[in-house]
Amino acid sequence: MMKKLNCIFVILFILTAVPAGLIGGETVLLDTEHIQRYRGNTGKWMYFGSYGQASAFIHKCGTDVNTVCRINNVSSRNIPGSYIFIPFSNSYVAELKKKQIDFVSMISESDQFIWPISNTELITSGLGRRWGKLHPGVDIPSSRGTIIRASMEGKVIFCGFAGGYGRMITLEHRNGYISKYAHNSVLLVKKGDYVQKGQVLALVGSTGHSTGNHLHFEIRCENIPLNPLDFLPEKSNLEIRHPGRLY
Repeated sequence: MMKKLNCIFVILFILTAVPAGLIGGETVLLDTEHIQRYRGNTGKWMYFGSYGQASAFIHKCGTDVNTVCRINNVSSRNIPGSYIFIPFSNSYVAELKKKQIDFVSMISESDQFIWPISNTELITSGLGRRWGKLHPGVDIPSSRGTIIRASMEGKVIFCGFAGGYGRMITLEHRNGYISKYAHNSVLLVKKGDYVQKGQVLALVGSTGHSTGNHLHFEIRCENIPLNPLDFLPEKSNLEIRHPGRLY
């Protein structure tokens, strides 16, 4: 009961009481196409068609097969044919920085969710009634394979296929919040992982009941669907084609 009251209080506090400038800012590191994070390591998610191809890239990054297997919790025979996280050695990271390849940083309010897809300019469907049912989130169209980032730090409590949601990830956050990321083509985390805000979770796809490549994104509290646009940074150029009816 106290958890529920706390959650409701936080929602009201954010929506009605706190000007954005009064919340302390934080530096958020965003995973990019070239440098990412997983289980405390810096590296990159890769797909290899053969063991030889994987071995060559692992050696290039200054690491070894045993370390890769330990981080991904797989055996060496499972490396080809699936997405595997390859950790970078400190010397390889230094080489990348000389080439100006690094994480992208941004300033975010400490209790504010961030956009799971960078440069979002279009919402094709908002929270509300659609086709006689409640559409409990927002749809963000993007090309297949676009990286999807954690909108807030948290724990992966679901990672797998979920009916109409397709391949989906659910994160559990503080104060009773959860966020959902659905219709993905590839899942890049595992249930039980703790992820950071801005960390890559998945790649955009069209799995489940979907009419095209896009991310279906939800924010909930005590399983009540909330409008993600109330928790995400404002975008002056954002187009919302079907905002949804809230009644």
